[in-house]
Amino acid sequence: QAIERRHKDRRLIMARAVETLASMPLATMGVIGLCCSVYLYQVVLEPPMYAYTMNPRNVLYLREYYRFISSSLFHGGLMHLGMNMLSTAAISSLLEKRFGTLRQIVSILWSILLTSVVYTIVALLLSALLGMDDLMYQHSVGFSGVIFHLSVLESGTTSSTRSVFGVISVPAPLYPWALLVALSVIMPQVSFMGHLAGILTGTLELYGFLDGIIVGNDYLQEIETWSALRPIVSRPNFVYMPLEISGSQIRDPAALRRSIGRGCGVICKLIKRAMGTLQTFILGSGGDLNQNIQLGIPRGNLDGSGALGAGDVLLLGESDDDSDDWVGLPPMSSITQVDSRV
Repeated sequence: QAIERRHKDRRLIMARAVETLASMPLATMGVIGLCCSVYLYQVVLEPPMYAYTMNPRNVLYLREYYRFISSSLFHGGLMHLGMNMLSTAAISSLLEKRFGTLRQIVSILWSILLTSVVYTIVALLLSALLGMDDLMYQHSVGFSGVIFHLSVLESGTTSSTRSVFGVISVPAPLYPWALLVALSVIMPQVSFMGHLAGILTGTLELYGFLDGIIVGNDYLQEIETWSALRPIVSRPNFVYMPLEISGSQIRDPAALRRSIGRGCGVICKLIKRAMGTLQTFILGSGGDLNQNIQLGIPRGNLDGSGALGAGDVLLLGESDDDSDDWVGLPPMSSITQVDSRV
């Protein structure tokens, strides 16, 4: 019975997996299949990983431009692949159902190229201007830069809030940035610059800065009518582009400045709350009773001139006259009486 139960559970899992794949939009299923096929190539033939990673030095000086593409499709292990593909299935499916299959294909293709280009440009600028060569020699690999690009597109079209690992809630447009910081703290081995490059390219596309090089919606809708693509567009998981793209009002470069202003305001509020919490943790809730406690206030010389001398610092709770009572604390006279009784 135990063996039959295990077989039944396996069949159920396989049935759910097949059902999930069948309901997945075409572009999302295609990119997941491509990354899984590349990983199968890695497992079977075991090619040297360093030959396919994103390495700005090799791209610029050895002209290995293929790394722009290969670095996004290769992965460092099965866990790396699984986490990225689960995120891709969730985020890309939402975008594809909202904007259409052809639009999603264009966004993913441009994201694969542009995230690597931005990564290389940043590494070159850091090396040329600041003499920081670490990024030039660093190797990075994985689809996560594209995922962050898609995350910006998905979260930028909604005004709701998102939870970062169930710890803190942030406005949806700031979610990719909060996730970038959280992942860098929790998993410092991840490519911070690769994720940041994805956020930057996604922001450029979201606010219309890439409209000059990306195929327009009208042309994509015309492509959907081509007879040569009928076998593809007739598939049940192909998503036609909507006549009106939701969130299109965001595609305005001027809106980026407004978003930056709102983001700075949210960050300032978070810092203010954190400082208030820290103050309460250190001094307690009775802040008014501790106002007379000063840290590091210079004191005058003992000669009564009042001039500051080197090394003359008033320590915590220290004063020239110990008989002065502190607000909220027992007077010195009572402390003396207690000591005498002891």
